[in-house]
Amino acid sequence: MRQPPTERERAIARRRAEGGTLHRIGREFGLTPESVRSVCRRVEEFDRGAEMLRQNPASIEALRMVGEVKPSVHHTLQSRGISRLTDLEGITLDQMLSWPKVGKRSATSLLEALAKLKKGE
Repeated sequence: MRQPPTERERAIARRRAEGGTLHRIGREFGLTPESVRSVCRRVEEFDRGAEMLRQNPASIEALRMVGEVKPSVHHTLQSRGISRLTDLEGITLDQMLSWPKVGKRSATSLLEALAKLKKGE
């Protein structure tokens, strides 16, 4: 799964939030303007996802935003009407593995996150 933003990525996003242009920040960090834009989006999405998880620990969308759930797996779950970890109650590992784009690692991770959520309730 995806790692949280690095200190360098956070510094790039901070410079952009302070009003720096994509070109200027890119020169400063040795990146293209498009790479700067991409880094800023990633940091913003991660932070929004982390905040969403604080408010709603069962949110699969938030788990996708912080990199705990792959976008393709999120799409599959969404197409089945699953938006919260608790929507997975009663669904087995074998059932999830039969869904498109859901591998063993993702299915196991989701079921473990559900168990952890239920334990903390």
